[in-house]
Amino acid sequence: MALLSAKVRYVQDGLTVPFITAWEPERISVPQLIVRRNGHGPYLAYADEGPLDRDGNGVLWVRQGLARGRGKALFPQVHAFRQRRAMFDLWCQVCGGLTLEESDERQLYVLNSAKGVPIREGECTTAPPVCFSCAPEAAMSCPKLRDDYVAAYATWNHPWGIAGILYDPRTLRVVGRGLTEIPFGDPRMRYLVAHRSVSVLSGITAVDLAGFTTAV
Repeated sequence: MALLSAKVRYVQDGLTVPFITAWEPERISVPQLIVRRNGHGPYLAYADEGPLDRDGNGVLWVRQGLARGRGKALFPQVHAFRQRRAMFDLWCQVCGGLTLEESDERQLYVLNSAKGVPIREGECTTAPPVCFSCAPEAAMSCPKLRDDYVAAYATWNHPWGIAGILYDPRTLRVVGRGLTEIPFGDPRMRYLVAHRSVSVLSGITAVDLAGFTTAV
């Protein structure tokens, strides 16, 4: 995994392409969905499911190609696997570096906030942390952050659940629109195809990015 998290930077249209951004060739495939059963009851599965389709918690994940740096960067889109690894290992969402190398006591988060509401204690997020030097780039390069963002240090990051496409257990039709966030332990997780990891933040200290230096 060392190569995956290497600090290789790509620039498009004058903007740094964040590590978690998807690229044109990294297409999402939609395998045939079926219902299987185990000792805990029915659950959603791929008809041709392999050992890499589920994580260590048994959650079924979307299939997406790996081709970072090839073709055109799709700034609004997040790559499922890189987001998942960045959340789990606390990699910077901009450069892919290990934020623990800067501080093993707290991580910096830059989140969207349309009304400037500060990051709250116990807030859930799908955004990985950022390096101190990458924080200004996160605010500038991410379309969701460019106009309205807030930043804070968090001393604790704990896996909360999964955001993904939820399916009806009887019809296998999509339930709702967009991604549904479901906490671990919720039985609906058995009928979810995961697209993002969700973590809960605590030990919050608000931060003003004005004093941070942009990475080069």
